[in-house]
Amino acid sequence: MSRRVVVGVDGGTPSLEAVRWAALAAHRRGASLRVVLAYHWQVPAVFAPRGDLAETAQQLAEMLAADAARAAEAATAGLDVTAEAALGHPAEVLLRAGHDAELLVVGTRGRHQAVGAVLGSVAQQVATHATCPVVVVRGRADPSGGVLVGVDGSPSADAALESAFLEAARWDCDVVAVRAIETPIGPPAVGLPPLLYDTAETRRALGEAATAHVAAAGQRHPQVPWEVHGVAGDAADVLCDRSRRARLVVVGSRGHGGFAGLLLGSVGLRLLHRADCPVLITRG
Repeated sequence: MSRRVVVGVDGGTPSLEAVRWAALAAHRRGASLRVVLAYHWQVPAVFAPRGDLAETAQQLAEMLAADAARAAEAATAGLDVTAEAALGHPAEVLLRAGHDAELLVVGTRGRHQAVGAVLGSVAQQVATHATCPVVVVRGRADPSGGVLVGVDGSPSADAALESAFLEAARWDCDVVAVRAIETPIGPPAVGLPPLLYDTAETRRALGEAATAHVAAAGQRHPQVPWEVHGVAGDAADVLCDRSRRARLVVVGSRGHGGFAGLLLGSVGLRLLHRADCPVLITRG
């Protein structure tokens, strides 16, 4: 893995927002930034562009990539920025470019998609198939907020928690860990422990366990403040709601990318589509 952040652009406003975020992230990491614009032709092969038309397309793509690089330089003075335009399907180009990157950054919508808080197909393919951590820049990051992460004791959540502490150290903010507690609906079933139906007691017990878990991770990062909240509700709903006040939300994944892709789980997928701040997908 190299000390490089890769960001995908397409000339649209969402991708420029991703560029500015990626520039700050690269600066915080002490890494360089590589701006990549992929372009492709949606015509039958027999009509594939040749000669002046192909050259013009390449020049336009290079111009858009250079514009994005200048936006990155304006966002963070002194940053080492390179730009390139590559012919090919955007997702495939970005996956190759991010193969050995420290971080791969994409925006939420392609320039031809309808306006709205939707995850573009390129962003989704990159998020689920990249071999490095991915940030999908969406929503409005709260510069006064912390790094939000859900905790439940699972291996993927543990990886996300560790990444959350690392990111909080880079951005000089705190970690906000949330333990969502889904309470049962309806009367207790015969034979089940009362604890499962005592909402207050359940929140207390799971909250204490989560606090101990986060405290152990915090010992490895003593410079990072942290807090833990036990909240009743669906995990994805709770995290999406709190993402409005976060700088970044971190979600874990199972698997390592590549052809088979990643298993994000329903919480991760819903965050990718609904979070109101950038989403970091860890690998682990």
